[in-house]
Amino acid sequence: MNWNIIDRPAVREWIEALCFTLMHSLWQGLVAAILVGIVLLTTRKSKPVFRYNLLALLMVLFVAGAVTTFGFMLKSVDFTSTSVPHSMLWEQDPVFSDEAGAPAIVAAGLVTEHGWVRHIVDFFAANAQLIVTVWFLVFALKSLQAISGLFYLNKITKTVSAPEMKWLVRFYELAERMGIKQETELCESAQVTVPMVVGFLKPVVLVPLGMLANLSAGQVEAILLHELAHIRRRDYLINLVQIFCENVFFFNPAVLWISRLIREEREHCCDDLAISVMRNKASFILALVSFQEYNQSRPAFEMAFSKKRNHLLDRIKRIVNNNNKPLDAMEKLFVTFSLAAAIALSAATAPERPVKSGKIPAMTEPAPSSASTRATPRAKVHRLVTSPPDTLPKKKLRSVETEIHSANVRSAREGISTYNVTRNNRQYEIVKRNGKIISLWVDDQEIAQSDYPKYQPEIDKIMEEVKIQHELAEKQREQAEEMRKVAEGQRRLAEKQREEAAQMRLEAEKQREHASEMRLHANANRDEAAKMRLEAEKQREAAEGMRKQADLMRLEADKQREQAEVQRKKSRGNASGGGKRARGLYEEAGTDN
Repeated sequence: MNWNIIDRPAVREWIEALCFTLMHSLWQGLVAAILVGIVLLTTRKSKPVFRYNLLALLMVLFVAGAVTTFGFMLKSVDFTSTSVPHSMLWEQDPVFSDEAGAPAIVAAGLVTEHGWVRHIVDFFAANAQLIVTVWFLVFALKSLQAISGLFYLNKITKTVSAPEMKWLVRFYELAERMGIKQETELCESAQVTVPMVVGFLKPVVLVPLGMLANLSAGQVEAILLHELAHIRRRDYLINLVQIFCENVFFFNPAVLWISRLIREEREHCCDDLAISVMRNKASFILALVSFQEYNQSRPAFEMAFSKKRNHLLDRIKRIVNNNNKPLDAMEKLFVTFSLAAAIALSAATAPERPVKSGKIPAMTEPAPSSASTRATPRAKVHRLVTSPPDTLPKKKLRSVETEIHSANVRSAREGISTYNVTRNNRQYEIVKRNGKIISLWVDDQEIAQSDYPKYQPEIDKIMEEVKIQHELAEKQREQAEEMRKVAEGQRRLAEKQREEAAQMRLEAEKQREHASEMRLHANANRDEAAKMRLEAEKQREAAEGMRKQADLMRLEADKQREQAEVQRKKSRGNASGGGKRARGLYEEAGTDN
C-alpha cells in the first residue's frame, strides 16, 4: 500500500473520519441493542410482521446514525490544519455552536475527570490508519465471500432441471394465490439441500432434487408457499442490503444480533403468510417436520435449518401457541451489558457546563481572605481554543469580543466577588462588595474611585453578560443534575436486572442439577431394565430349551405309544389264533372218540 497517498491531507481526513465513525458505531450499537431488547420484551404477543418492521426500522436508524456521524466528522473538523487535540473531538456538540460551521468545544475538565474515555479516543486517533486498514481488509474479504456466493448461486441456476409438469402447473397456481405478478420459476437442483429463492428481477425457487417425489403433495405445497412468500415480500433484495451492513459492521455484536433477529422474524412472517393461504396450521407444521426428517436422512452438507439450535422447534412453538420466543439467557445478558455500558459511557461523556464558543467561563480558585482587594492574587487565566485555526478566509466576527476568565468568585469574606474579564482586548478586574465596586483594575492599572463613572457603561455591559452566563450555567447545572438522576435510575434498573439475571442463573443451575439427578436416575433405571431384560431373555431361552425338550419327549412318547399299540394288536392276534387251534384240536379229539 502506498503510504504517501494516505499521508495526503484529503485522504487522511477521510481515514480519520471513518475511524471515528467506526468508534462511535460501537456505542450507537449499544443503544440500538437496548431498544431492540425493549421491543422484544413488549411485543411478545404481537404479529411477526410488526416486530420485523420495528427491528428493520432500528437497523435503518442505526445505519443512518452512522452515515450522519461520518458526515459530521468529515465536515466539522479540518484535520489538515487544526491544533485541537483528538481527544477534544469527543466533546464537540453542534448544539452549542455560536457560528455556523464552527463547532463549540466543551471545557477540557470533562476529559480530565474521565481519563479512560480520553485514552480510548486518543488510541483511535493515533492508530486511525491501522484501524481503517484492518477494517478494510476484513470488509473486502467478507465482500468477496458474498460476491463469490452470488456467483455460485448464479452458476447453480444454469445447471438445474425442470420438475414434472404437474408441479409446474401447481406452482403457478400457488403463485397466483399468493398474489405474485412477476415471472417466477420452479427448478430442481442436486446442489442444494434446502429450498431457496435466487434472484430478484426473475426469481427462481430451487428445491432439492427428489424432494417433490419423497414428500406428499400437501407438504410440498406448504414449502413452496413459504418460498413464494419470500418472493412476495422482496426478501432477496433486503437480504443483500442486510449482508452489506453485516460486512461493514462485522465488528459490532449489536448489529450482528439485530440482523439475526431480523432473519428469524422474516421466516416467521413467511410462515404466517403461507398459513394464511393454506388455512391449515396442522398441515404446515407437518410439512416442516416431514421436510426436516427427509433432509436429515440425506448424507448432504450442513443444513441451513440446523445452523441455529432448536430453530425448527421455535418456529413450531410460535405457530402453535401464537406467542413469540422470549429472550434467552445470553440475549438478556447482552441487553443488560449494553444498558450498563451505555450508562457508564453517558456518565463519562456528559458535559457538565457546555457553553457557546467565544463566551466560555472558567471558574478560578476562590480568592483568599484579605482586607485589601489589591492583595487578592489574580486568578489564573484558562485560555481555551474555541475553534480550530484555519487557513481559509473566515467570516467576519462581531466587533465586540468578551472573554470571561472568572466570575462571581467569592472570597472567605461574605459578599465580596471578583471578576476577571477581557473585553475589546482590555483586561478588567472588578471587585465588588455587596454589589458595590470597591476595586477596579484595567490592564493591570488600578483606577481611582473618582474615575469609576467613566467605566460604568462598560462595566454594566460586562455585568449583564456575566449575569447571562451565570443563568445559563445554572440551567445547565440543573440539566446535568437531571441527567445524573436519570443515569442513577438507569443504573439502579441495570442493577435490578443484573440481580434478576443472577437469580435466573441460580434457578437455571438448580434446574440443571435437578435434570442431572433425573438423568442419573433414568440411567440407573435404564441399566436395571437392561439387566432385567437380559435375565428375562435368559429365562426365555431356558424355557425355549425346555419346550423343545418336551416336544422331543412327546414325540418319543408318541413313538412308544404307537409301538405299544402295534404290540398290543400283535398280542391280540396271537391270542385269537391260539384259541382257534385249541378249539380245532378239541373238536378233533371229540371225533375220534
